[in-house]
Amino acid sequence: MPRVNKTVRLAYETKLWIDELISKKELELREEINKGLIPKLEKHLFENSTDILNGVSCNVVLKVTSGSIIEQAYRNTRHYTNDEWKKVVRNMERSLKEVNMYKETTVTPRLYLDEDILTALESYQDEWRSKEPGKRLIKLSYVIKVVVFADYYNNFNKNI
Repeated sequence: MPRVNKTVRLAYETKLWIDELISKKELELREEINKGLIPKLEKHLFENSTDILNGVSCNVVLKVTSGSIIEQAYRNTRHYTNDEWKKVVRNMERSLKEVNMYKETTVTPRLYLDEDILTALESYQDEWRSKEPGKRLIKLSYVIKVVVFADYYNNFNKNI
């Protein structure tokens, strides 16, 4: 799974949703680490690559990032139909009225994403645009916003 760096300007609300998903995932990860996740992973790595890792010190570092949350959001929603995506957009637009835009700004994180997931997100740009002649592609930042909102909504509210 090759990974690529991509810089995308994200809307304020997208970053808020990502931050809440990061906090939730970090709590889940911390619980698993306390249950011995890292030694299990290191043992699994060594057992599956003994010839290469014999004599090598393995240090597993697990980090939740904006990119990993976007990947999670894509994986959790890739099975959605067009009707489900339309429902997500309606819910998102309704939810945006509740977001405090007083500090509205954008952020431009450098995302480290699985290349296949980035390609899939980019394919949504064409799939979701209106089929009217002369319509531009939807921005990748909007696609990410919708996908992240869908995962956020499922995690903190109810299923779409």
